[in-house]
Amino acid sequence: MRRRLKKRIARYVAAERRVSSRILLYKLAAFAVIGVLAFAVPGQNQTRTDSAASMRLGLRLFKDARFSSPQGDLQNSCNSCHLLDEDPQGMRVHTDFFARSWVPFRATDPRREELRNSPTILDAGLMPRLHFDGEFSSLEELVKGTLAGRPMGWLSGEQDKAVEHVSTVILKDTGEGAKTDGSYADQFKNAYGANIATLRRNEVIDLAAKALSDYIRTQKTARTTPYDRFIQVNGLDAGPARGEDAKLFASRLLDKLVALEQKRALKMTTGFDAAALKGMKLFLASDGTGSAGNCVICHTPPLFTDLSFHNMGISQSEYDQVNGDGSFSELEIPGDGAAHRPSAQFRETPSKRKPGCADLGHWNFVDLKSSPLRRAGESDDRFLQRMIATFKTPTLRNLAFSQPYMHTGAFSTVESAIAELARLSQMARAGHVREGDDELARVRLTDTDIIQLTVFLQTLNEDLQQRK
Repeated sequence: MRRRLKKRIARYVAAERRVSSRILLYKLAAFAVIGVLAFAVPGQNQTRTDSAASMRLGLRLFKDARFSSPQGDLQNSCNSCHLLDEDPQGMRVHTDFFARSWVPFRATDPRREELRNSPTILDAGLMPRLHFDGEFSSLEELVKGTLAGRPMGWLSGEQDKAVEHVSTVILKDTGEGAKTDGSYADQFKNAYGANIATLRRNEVIDLAAKALSDYIRTQKTARTTPYDRFIQVNGLDAGPARGEDAKLFASRLLDKLVALEQKRALKMTTGFDAAALKGMKLFLASDGTGSAGNCVICHTPPLFTDLSFHNMGISQSEYDQVNGDGSFSELEIPGDGAAHRPSAQFRETPSKRKPGCADLGHWNFVDLKSSPLRRAGESDDRFLQRMIATFKTPTLRNLAFSQPYMHTGAFSTVESAIAELARLSQMARAGHVREGDDELARVRLTDTDIIQLTVFLQTLNEDLQQRK
């Protein structure tokens, strides 16, 4: 009896071991498949990612000036417009010093300046739409559009030439003199396990766009500014709660500041003093007939942008300076039925040489059916008209390192930029800003208010030496 029982137990144990071994093998196989899928790269069957190697590759691509059109007179790189410490004039937050960045001159498109001021790339990886007009919905799209676009000297219709040129530079690179990890082929192999020699031209561009995008996603604003320390030491919310709008958040934050002041419990920090506090209150204020910056509605912490699009009258102001006061209001802009978007006429810098040309921003790219900006019951035509001259809200972090300001680059100081918005807000209240944003009319600032707001905005500058 005991012997039979022992044999049964032995057979049972052996069977369990066989089943367990199979389960273990199944689990290991499943984990292996998951691992492969997790590191998949477009155009590759089985690839991996080495983050450190991909960052080095992305940075090298970012600084490579050989991707520009050979027909242009400049050899631009991404870094040409998005500097850090390369210019002797001082540190930048991946912007340049031009009102509008320079592009390679082409005889068939004789221009030296880009359409707009180059914005910082910090936090670009967090943005659902990119460029001031929202042309691109991903970093990869933006990178490919730039590599084959006007910033690199390529003209409309030259995309295939650009792809051929850029991929050839990458494929023929030897790494000589680059002070890197070898050739581009070596670096793509180290970063993504990819053999670029076996890829089609478009796949090479896709992988290069991924490497550049991976690098850009690592470039973020630091939350170590005087403002951030002030918020932290006083136990204040850094931004709206989930589902809370900017106006309610601002009201709640103002109430908390007042309560702490009344208890004499509000703590000042290095770089954030009483003058900055006054500016912060103006920044948050949006109601009443007194002073109100109404800034927080569009420049919502912690990014200090709502990532959305607004018409603050800047394009109108530029157009009227060229063509005369009131001319933008009379500019003929087609409705939904007649509009061909994007429009070369309405993606242009105003000038006497090109009468009728203007920059209408997001008007060119807004999706009339799926855009979250569309209001309930709004027709396609009315929605498109309301999108006239709307531009993405820029961040207010690190303004000390990103002048000149606005998408036109027309303002060399923070004070002058705020003063222009104050002037345009008066025009908006009088009904003189064409399709002006509703929030523009709520801005009410005196000269003293502008100074105080400027002091507050200075507390949003980080120590860029830590980025070197």
